[in-house]
Amino acid sequence: MAQRVSFPTDTLQELLDLHAACEKEAIAIFMEHSFKDDNHGFQKNLVEIIKDKQDKILLQNEEASVKFCQEKLEQLSKSLMEGISAGIFSVPGGHKLYMETKERLEQDYWKVPRKGVKAHEVLQRFLQSQAATENSILQADKALTDGEKAMAAERAKKEAAEKEQELMKQKLQEQQQQMEAQKRSLEENILQLKEKMERDRETIIREQNMILEHKLKVQEDLLREGFKKKSEEMNAEINHLRNMIDTAQNDNTSWIEKAIDVFSILVGPGKLFRIVQGIGSLFKWK
Repeated sequence: MAQRVSFPTDTLQELLDLHAACEKEAIAIFMEHSFKDDNHGFQKNLVEIIKDKQDKILLQNEEASVKFCQEKLEQLSKSLMEGISAGIFSVPGGHKLYMETKERLEQDYWKVPRKGVKAHEVLQRFLQSQAATENSILQADKALTDGEKAMAAERAKKEAAEKEQELMKQKLQEQQQQMEAQKRSLEENILQLKEKMERDRETIIREQNMILEHKLKVQEDLLREGFKKKSEEMNAEINHLRNMIDTAQNDNTSWIEKAIDVFSILVGPGKLFRIVQGIGSLFKWK
């Protein structure tokens, strides 16, 4: 997956979609080559490995976004910081000049492409770090009346609260996206497990039918050649084989139990029940 993505991605969803595509391929390859995994231990390991890889990639994407945004802000805020150090804003009318400079900085920042998932958070932390300086410039501005200063301070507080609320909204949205991604991951695992078990069941039934046909032919030959007793002795074996075929054709319980066992390792029994309810259509046999 690392070869298919350039960090940071614009959005979390972009990365989750790419991970889902890679996960689908990985599961398909596993299903194609897996055998003698009756207790699904290897598949459990695969699920854990994929989840661990996803967590690491998400963290890598966040770190890349933070680094990129901090570097861009450092470049864009250079004139602002130099102005503060030089006392350019510590004059009558300095607060207005400071706000105009800060606004241009924010506008230039949002024009930068591919800042990634931490763009809002990094900017918010930067603005918070400048809050005390901004207030000092405001209070020292002799061109403003006390009333104007109070209004400006209240406006700054309101804008900061709105930005913080916007940041929280983004985090909640990303949490929801990750929950949806986990659900899709379970759906994909269950779907491919179901398809594999259907193929395996069809293979078993086909092989058992071939064995049954062979035994019926042997029984018929014995009867035709006059070995009636030996022919009758095969009835129990033939009936047992027929019962096995009927069970394989009609029993859907075993694969569902195995599927639930595989995926309970990811979310725990309590959460798994709610997720299975949401994807119940996958638990229907053809």
